[in-house]
Amino acid sequence: MMSQYDNPSPTSSFLFDIARGNIVGATPVNIFGFNSTVGTDYETLWNDGGNYVFPTEAKAMTIVSSAADTMQVLISGLDADYRELVQVVTLTGITPVAIPKSIFRINSAVILSGSNVGNITIASGGVTYGYIGAGLGVTQSCIYTVPADHKLYLFRIDVNSATTNGNKYITFRNVTTTSTGRKLRVAAATFAVSQVSYDRQVPFMIEEKTDFLFEAKSSSSENEVAIFVEAVLYKNPRVYG
Repeated sequence: MMSQYDNPSPTSSFLFDIARGNIVGATPVNIFGFNSTVGTDYETLWNDGGNYVFPTEAKAMTIVSSAADTMQVLISGLDADYRELVQVVTLTGITPVAIPKSIFRINSAVILSGSNVGNITIASGGVTYGYIGAGLGVTQSCIYTVPADHKLYLFRIDVNSATTNGNKYITFRNVTTTSTGRKLRVAAATFAVSQVSYDRQVPFMIEEKTDFLFEAKSSSSENEVAIFVEAVLYKNPRVYG
């Protein structure tokens, strides 16, 4: 299978070579989500809290900081045809800036210099679709949509919580929604320890044009929950060239 390699010196680790960019058509995807106020109803694991709502169409969006931030922000997402769309926008502090192209999905956003003093919000019509907390520099959202002509393979999932009391526990699950509207809530699990880890021997595959997110709920009161997902985005060979 050496023809898969885009480098004459592969290592003994296939996943390491993917991270190095040595495997044709394969890109590493690391997704981090955090919600500090998970209550007794399911909430998306993202740091703006509550339940994330995916846009129903490509939207004209703005980006703004709650402070005098003026750095550039790289926004990675998808257009209305689920094609990858990357845009760089310069903040002008508390004055909203129009993002040049309409966005259908936001997979991540990251500042390109310095440290953001304020909270950075990407929104349309009063609905937040991307959020970077003050000082974090990057979205902390376990939310992702698979681009057209790609598949996403989940290799490892780590979930952390402040809950360590056996009388109180966290339940989390994966939610996938296809472009045709089929919604599946799968892989539900409950834990009452500080961390659980799932290393898949056979990776879980998510098809193109599918939204997925992880959500969690607490058995009582509020808890902090974080999630780390390691995945590989693979471009279907038939679309090369």
